[in-house]
Order: sequence, then C-alpha cells, then structure tokens
Amino acid sequence: MKVSRRKILAGLVAAGVALPAGYYARQEWERAQEAELSSDEPAVPVDDLPNALLGERLVGIWDWRLVGDHPALAELAGPQQLLLDVGQGARAVRGYLGTAPYGNPGLQVYGPLAADRLPTVRLKIIAGSGEAYDCDAVLDEIWGDWSEGGGSATLSGQVRLAGTQAGRSGAQAGFVAVRRPFVLARERLPFVAALHEDLISPQRRYYHQLWHASRDRWHRIDESRRQMVRALGWQVGPLGKERNARGHDRHRNGSGEDFLFMHRHMLHGVRDVQDLRSWTSLPAARPSIGQGTQAFFDYLDNRDGYSVPPNWQAAGDDAFSQWLYYVKSSQGLHANFQLWEAQLHDPQYLSTLCLGELGSRIELGIHDWLHMRWASLGRDPNSDYPMPYGRRNYDFSERWFRAENDFLGDPFSSHVNPVFWAFHGWIDDRLNDWYLAHQQAHPEEVKPRMIDGVPWFAPGRWVRVAEPWLGPTRDGCGAWGLGNGGGTGKLDIETMKLALQAIFSPEEDADRLADRVPQRPWYARHLAPGPRRDGL
Repeated sequence: MKVSRRKILAGLVAAGVALPAGYYARQEWERAQEAELSSDEPAVPVDDLPNALLGERLVGIWDWRLVGDHPALAELAGPQQLLLDVGQGARAVRGYLGTAPYGNPGLQVYGPLAADRLPTVRLKIIAGSGEAYDCDAVLDEIWGDWSEGGGSATLSGQVRLAGTQAGRSGAQAGFVAVRRPFVLARERLPFVAALHEDLISPQRRYYHQLWHASRDRWHRIDESRRQMVRALGWQVGPLGKERNARGHDRHRNGSGEDFLFMHRHMLHGVRDVQDLRSWTSLPAARPSIGQGTQAFFDYLDNRDGYSVPPNWQAAGDDAFSQWLYYVKSSQGLHANFQLWEAQLHDPQYLSTLCLGELGSRIELGIHDWLHMRWASLGRDPNSDYPMPYGRRNYDFSERWFRAENDFLGDPFSSHVNPVFWAFHGWIDDRLNDWYLAHQQAHPEEVKPRMIDGVPWFAPGRWVRVAEPWLGPTRDGCGAWGLGNGGGTGKLDIETMKLALQAIFSPEEDADRLADRVPQRPWYARHLAPGPRRDGL
C-alpha cells in the first residue's frame, strides 16, 4: 500500500499528536509562495469562444468573383472586394462589397455568426437601391489548416436574388471569394541589408534565446545542470548569486534590471546601423467597418506595418486559443494594454518602484503580451505549413535560420521582426518616465551613469545591480577549450548550443517519451494576467 507524507501527517493530526509550530509556519510559507506564482495565471473573459474564433476567420479582405452570370446579378459581377468585419463580442457579421475607393456606397453585407453551423455561412447583400441578394456559402473546403492565422481561405457557394428559391431556375449564380493573406510586418518595414544580415545570423539567434532561457529556467533546472551552465560561463549573474527571472524572488533580485539594460544595449547597437523608431504610444485597435470602410481596409492591408496579425487556434488547447484571442482583441487592448500604458506613465506609481521591480513587472506582464499580440502564426520556413506553437526550443535545424523565421513568440526569432524594435523602444522610453518620477519624489536619489557607452543608473536605494547581466563576462570557459567570447570577443556558437542543450535536455527527453507533445510559444508559456488596478 502506498502512503504519502501528507496522509501520515493527516493521521497524526487525527490521532491528536501535536505537530511543531514550525511545520505549520512552513506550510503557510509554501502556500504563500505558490499563491504568488499562481497569481500570474490569466483571467481572459471570452463569452463565446467558438463564435469569437469563427469571427476572426471571417474578418479580412476577400477577392470576390461570380461563376456564371445573370442580368439580374449585374451589381455582383466583375472582380470586387468583399470586406468582412466581426466586432469584439459580436454575434453577427458586417461587411461591404465593392471596389476602391472604398468610400463609395457599395453594397452592405450582413450575416449571423453561427459556429455550430460550420462550414455553412449565410450572408445577405443589400444594394443602395434596396435590391437584396442571399448567399449560401461554405467556408474553407480547400485550405483547411493553411487558412489559420491570416493565410488564404475560401468562401464559395450560391448567390441569388432575394425571393428566388435555391436550386430553382432564376436569378442566381455561383461565387468564389478568396481571402488575401495577411501582409507581414517585414514587407512593410524592411531592415537595411547590413542590419538584417546581423539579426538573422546564428550568433544573434543563439544569444537571444540563451539569454532569455538561462534567466527564465534557472529556478527550474536542477543543480547538476546549473553547474554545467556555470562551467560554460552562462550562469545568470555572479557565481552563486544568480538572478532568475521567473522564480519567487523575481521582483526583488535585480533580474528586472538585467532585462531593461540588455534590451537598451541591443537598441543602441541596432540604432547605430538603422534609425529604428519607438512607438510613441501603443497602436490603436482595428477600426470597425462602421468607422470608415477605407480605414478598415487600410488596417487589414497592414499599411503601416503595425496592424495586429490575425488570431490562430491550437487544436486541443482551448486555454491557449482563448488567451491568444483575448490578447489580440480590442477588449484586451482597452482593458489591459492601455491600463499598463497609463501605469507606466504615472509618476506617483513609478516613484514607488525600484528599477528591478519595474523591469520584472514589465517583462512578465506587458512585455510577454506585446510579443504575442503582434505575433503572426509561426510557419515552417521550408513548407510554410502552419505551426501554432512555432519551433521547439531545442530544434536547431537549418531551416529555422532562414530570414523568413521572424516569429515574435520565440526569442530565437523575435528580434528579426521589425515590430520587436518598435515596442522594445517604447518600453525603453518608459525608463525616462521612471527616472523623472523619482527626481520629482526623491531628488538626487537616482543618479545617471554610463555602462559600456550606454546611459544607465548608479547603484543606490532604487537601483540594486552594479553590473547588469549581458552574458559571459570572461574568456576561456567555453566548450571544448574554446573561448566563450566573454568581455569583448564574439560569443562562441558551440558554447551557446551546449548551454541550451543543458537547459532544455529534460524537455527534449520528455517530448520523446510523451509522443512529442507540442509546447506553447516561449512568450505564451507563462500566460501572465493583465495589470492590477493598483499597479503592474
């Protein structure tokens, strides 16, 4: 018979055996620690997930054409664009059928949102003259998984003059509408050649993944693997005083200062090559078609490169699908991102935070959400096949080094996406707000200083770390006797690969044993909640 420690203790209590007060204190401490971590579980209200996800599949620019014709359907003939919109929490489809410029009257489109009737979709098209047409369509007989995340999709079926019986002779014809693929940010916001070559390099990719992985997993890996990582020079901070990013002491150990400084250091480096501007504020939500057809079209066409990419679903993972839908929604922007934004501009609140806590709360909150709100669906760089969870952390196959791999959900590729630099620039600009807040509340208690040519802050009451962690700080401890590039040299790729293997080897072994169970994208694994009203 198997008897657990918990059952033994319960039996002792039932028998009236007195247990030391320290045991109960320890229990209370462990409960408090677990509660602190579990407070980062998300609460993302989505009333009707199936209809919400269907709505996201329908939203888009669809190229419309009739198959066959009829004089009574002349308004529907010729190449046109079918623009479909589904609002946050909506239960119906609204749309427009016409050609550019989209300020013209065009034809108005209406339809119920009914996920339980898929693949059937019904639409009503009404002309300004009052003439009406009924559409019975089938969604995605052709594309299947390829339509996820803004890929091509198809609506096809029959359209007929209102009042005409389906299948009878009369004013009706077939139609096909093909959704245009989402235009990716890299097509609107190209890098100069020299910077792009650096960003897609193996060294840059390995470095960014390893820097995040070491900090994020340090409190999870066992001591033997920590020793391996230390031997390679990739422990997260001074030996024996490492600063993990997601453990119980994450807001107090200075890891947030590492986060803020490393990304400022990266920004200074890339801006020496190309002028990559920060967002001055978080981009607005997608306008509804009722706010202007042309504005709606321009957003879907990603004219400025900062439109939120379409949502996607992960089969069998409703929690992830719901969280991602909410993070990308207008409700998520208004209820969470804009509250974070207001807090990060509030001098009264900022003046209460040490630099490390500010950085940690940003990293585990709005930072991870920004990565996933502006992430496009990950795709295999060779086949373009949709991969809802993206690359596995330990998969370093050649295809993942291709320039097309700029998935924002993975540190191995996120810095290759131009949106990364816009929102990390916006985060970095909040440091000036923090500094000014302390100058106002605590004059001269935060003092500027330079580190490696980068403006920073001297240790003191509000700044804990004298040397923020960028990676190895010394040469001579890399793999196979090679230098690891610490200090001024280039980081050794083989050393970084070995360190990543030490960190991720249990995950790889577990996948082999568990029939290769997929893992969520890196920035979506922790599913941090939105901001609290009383602070980040």
